[in-house]
Amino acid sequence: MNQTPNRLLQSSVFPLFFLLIIWAIFYFDVTYKLNLYQYGLKPLSVDGLAGIFTMPLLHSDLGHIASNSIPLLVLGACLFYFYKEIAYKVFFISYIVCGILVWLFARDNNHLSVHIGASGLIYALAGFLFISGIIRKNKALFGVSLLITFLYGTIIWGVLPSEYQKAIHYIEDGKNISWEGHLFGFFTGVALAYVYRKVGIQRPVYSWEINNDEDVDDSNPYWLESDKDETPNTEDNHQDLLKNTSDNPYTVNYTFVPKNNPE
Repeated sequence: MNQTPNRLLQSSVFPLFFLLIIWAIFYFDVTYKLNLYQYGLKPLSVDGLAGIFTMPLLHSDLGHIASNSIPLLVLGACLFYFYKEIAYKVFFISYIVCGILVWLFARDNNHLSVHIGASGLIYALAGFLFISGIIRKNKALFGVSLLITFLYGTIIWGVLPSEYQKAIHYIEDGKNISWEGHLFGFFTGVALAYVYRKVGIQRPVYSWEINNDEDVDDSNPYWLESDKDETPNTEDNHQDLLKNTSDNPYTVNYTFVPKNNPE
């Protein structure tokens, strides 16, 4: 019975649960006009430290949360499907480290910058899946890297400062995108791909790559192992040959008879 559909469903449980939390917060924010964006991450601000935890949970409008939902589901499902041993570690380390880096190094425009949205986490997952699939040299994981490139390859432009993104028309004028969150999220994912490169699925090791030299004693070559005279015409060697091969049912023993002298 094919277990792939069940496994894929299991791999989607946590990403779906995380999305449910995000949408529930967004619903209450919009319905009751809570203006929760003010609790986002504020760089180098003591008040903004809580934003390390709240930033991925808060979104400005419907378009913002909708654009983040599908990538979170797809990338999260891929993470838990192919890297289940370390999926929670990668997810939560990306969640926290990305926020810390944004808080430390993001530009603060007169204490008015507030970073919200799960895009930094998305970039971290994309960076991890892309780089990990390459360095592990596994066909299935490399296929995931190609899938990420095909679906979200253009997001690489999101790590550029807003001025450059607007210059290449990646974002429209008047929109503020946390490119620092994208940049630090991607770097976090790449770093985690390297740190956990030896955990989980690896490339197959073929028989000809296995080094058996450690089992060989090169100090005494095989041609020096015998302490007997290996001259084939001696009677002792002939008796030893019969003794060593008599138990083998497939052994053929030859007896050489000297040719009679016709004279």
